[in-house]
Amino acid sequence: MSPLIGITTSVNSRDYEVSNQSVVMLPSNYPSAIKNAGGIPLLLSECDDVDELLDCLDGLVISGGRDINPNLYGEAPHEKTVDFSDSQDKWEKSLIEGAIDREIPLLCICRGHQLLCVIRGGKLHQDLPTTKGFEEHGATGGEWSDHIVKIEKNSLTSELLGNEIIGNSGHHQGVYEAGDLKIVGRSLDGLIEAVELNEYPFLISTQWHPEMLKQNSIFEGLIQASMQ
Repeated sequence: MSPLIGITTSVNSRDYEVSNQSVVMLPSNYPSAIKNAGGIPLLLSECDDVDELLDCLDGLVISGGRDINPNLYGEAPHEKTVDFSDSQDKWEKSLIEGAIDREIPLLCICRGHQLLCVIRGGKLHQDLPTTKGFEEHGATGGEWSDHIVKIEKNSLTSELLGNEIIGNSGHHQGVYEAGDLKIVGRSLDGLIEAVELNEYPFLISTQWHPEMLKQNSIFEGLIQASMQ
């Protein structure tokens, strides 16, 4: 049987049927990547029954999206940190912690990568364009750019993608401390772009978007792990 892979969504205000409606959203390339890799994508919206939900899943993707409330890592919001949702932070934090407790195969992307690192004791640069050394990291504000990411040898990420890949940037925040996670990928300016968790069957976390870049092998790895 094909594994059931949950993918988190975000609630945003959009003109949809009526103006300023709260809409559950996810770019279609996430479920397409799961489907193409042989899994069944299940879009997840915020709920209280996290344990019951996780009991139904074979794998989990924490997707990209808005900023994280800096209170989670003991800081006040930067003037550019204006779009965050406490309910989404709480829900996805519960999902990640519950998945790790169950050793559910886990892929965290962009916002998901940042939230995972925060949960495990890390911290974020709240605005890369105004952070010394990262002013030219990449595009933000709805624009996208590409850059090189160096991947550590003997990591799960390198087994699937190789030791050097092209990542993309559309994010204005980034990880500067990864807590107890193993750092396995950095951009040339030193930003933490990929992490894993030691002794965990399958956990990959990327700052870039493999679903946008058609890096199918990372999703195939998730599906294979979810079938075991």
